[in-house]
Amino acid sequence: MNRKRKNRLIAAVTAMITMGVAGGSALAGTVEVPLPGPVDFTTTIDNQYWPLPVGSTFAYMAETEDGCEYNKLAVTSDTHEIDIDGALYTTLVVRDQEWESEDCNPATAMLAEDTLDFYAMDTDGNVWYFGEDTWSIDDESEPPVCTDDGAWEAGEDDAEPGIVMLGSPKSGNRYRQEYWEDEAEDWGAVLRLNARVSIEFGDFEDCLMTREWTPLEPGEIEHKFYCPQEGNFGPGLMFIEELKGKNVYVEYVGPGPFGAPGENGEFPQLETVGSCTMPEED
Repeated sequence: MNRKRKNRLIAAVTAMITMGVAGGSALAGTVEVPLPGPVDFTTTIDNQYWPLPVGSTFAYMAETEDGCEYNKLAVTSDTHEIDIDGALYTTLVVRDQEWESEDCNPATAMLAEDTLDFYAMDTDGNVWYFGEDTWSIDDESEPPVCTDDGAWEAGEDDAEPGIVMLGSPKSGNRYRQEYWEDEAEDWGAVLRLNARVSIEFGDFEDCLMTREWTPLEPGEIEHKFYCPQEGNFGPGLMFIEELKGKNVYVEYVGPGPFGAPGENGEFPQLETVGSCTMPEED
């Protein structure tokens, strides 16, 4: 990405964040939505800020102190049933994969995390998150092993689903995105609905800007920018600023993979995470 343009982007995003956070009341209104019954949900997710059309893929890239990270979200046609107190909820499966490369070369990037996320949308347009099945490399083990730390599912171990995108967001809304005590306690808040984003992929207006955090990791905050696309075929999420001591900027780079690693421009898929072997599915 052009360095001058990136610097302008950082300055613009910083300015927007300053304006959004200045009003302390922006985080005051907690939205509490009782979980609807299974019949009030659909796996056709067309929320204008977070559409998930089946068959679509969204690719993201970030430069970090350790190199580059690449993400690909693939909206599958698969569904997954979630049992909550005997009620079966049908959710849409979205696959989120992350690769890492020290030299910022997609062709040599190693798969570091492979996650299946479970979503469904209620009749009011709220997109709910029901949990995830995830595998990642354990950096502290020797030799490297795969771990499912972070995996959780609503209805198990007192875990509860949450809302990742409101159907009718308003500035000041605050909402719980997931809940599994001491493991998954993410929150989101709407800062503004008229943010602008300029990235290599394009310029966008009338974007929803959120602040997302978890009390389990004090000081780690993300500002996300969701930009409506005509026909709801776009990725929705266009840009993320991660505040973790040193800012990390994650931006949408296109609908497919990055460069041409592996066969047919695809990254390696299920077989390995880093140099540890993925467990076989039951």
